[in-house]
Amino acid sequence: MQARTTTGTLLLCIVVSGLSLSANAQAPACDSGCLKGFVDGYIQALARRDSKDLPVAEGVKYTENGRVLDLGDGFWHTAGAPLRYRDYLLDPETGEAAALTALKEYEGIAQMAVRLKIVNRKITEIETLVARVGDQRWFAPDNLEHMSDVFAQPVASAERPTREQLVAAATAYFNAIQTEGTPQFVQAPFAPGMKRFENGLQTTNVTSNPLLERHTWSPDLQLERAQYKGTNVMDRRYPVVDVEHGSVLAIATFRRDGADTSTLLLAEIFKLTGGKLREIRAVILNLPNGAGTGWSTSPR
Repeated sequence: MQARTTTGTLLLCIVVSGLSLSANAQAPACDSGCLKGFVDGYIQALARRDSKDLPVAEGVKYTENGRVLDLGDGFWHTAGAPLRYRDYLLDPETGEAAALTALKEYEGIAQMAVRLKIVNRKITEIETLVARVGDQRWFAPDNLEHMSDVFAQPVASAERPTREQLVAAATAYFNAIQTEGTPQFVQAPFAPGMKRFENGLQTTNVTSNPLLERHTWSPDLQLERAQYKGTNVMDRRYPVVDVEHGSVLAIATFRRDGADTSTLLLAEIFKLTGGKLREIRAVILNLPNGAGTGWSTSPR
C-alpha cells in the first residue's frame, strides 16, 4: 500500500512538473515562413479594415507616419484591396519583418511600408508609413502593380553579405548624401546601373520621359554633383536585416539645417550583391518640420 502511494505521488509530481515547464516555455522561434505569414496576415486584416483577430501582444505599439495611434485607427479606416506588388524583408534572428506594398484607397493607390516585431508568436510592434499622391513630390502609383522581383531573389550562400556589411552599405549611402559637396564626402558603393525608386517612381538611370534631367543620371553622378547638399540624415535605424536576400530596411528622416521646410520621413530598402548596392526602393512622405519617426530616441 505504501509503495503504491509513493509511486502515485512520484507520477503526480512528474506530471505537475511537466505542465509547469510547458506553461513557462516560450513559443517556438518564428522562422522566415512564419514571419512572412505575419506580414501577409497583417495586410489581409488591413484590407478588411478589421484588426480584432490580429495576434497582438498586450500593449502593442502602433505608429502611422510617425504618430502613435490606436490599432484600428488611421489607414485602417480607408485601406482597400492590396496590389500584387510586395517586397519582403524577413529577419528570424531578431523576430522582425517588413514589407513594401501598395493598397487601393478610394479611387487611388497608397503605398505602404510596414514593420512588425514578433515575440512568442505575438505582434509587439507595428510601424507603418503610408504615402499617397501629394504627400511627396514623387509618386508613380501605376508602377506599383508590376515592380520587378529583384528583392525576392535570394543570394547564394557563399556570396551572402553579413548583417554588418548590409548595415554598413546603407549607412555609407546616407553618409554620402549628408556629406556631398563637402571635403568629407565619400562615394556610396553603387553597382553599375543601380536603380532607385521613390514611391514607385524611378529616380536614377531613367532612359525615357524623365521628370528631371538628374533622373537620367547615375546615383554616383547625382551625389558627385551634390544634388541633395545640405540634407541631414537623422533618426537612422536598421531594424530588419534579411541576410538570405541581401537586403536591409532603414528608417530615417531627412532634414535641412535652418530651413523652414518639411521633414521627409522614409522607409528605404537596400539590395546588396557583390558588396555593391544594386537597387533601392523607398516610401517617402513629407511631415511638418521637426517631426520624428515615433520610435527614435536620439537623432544621429
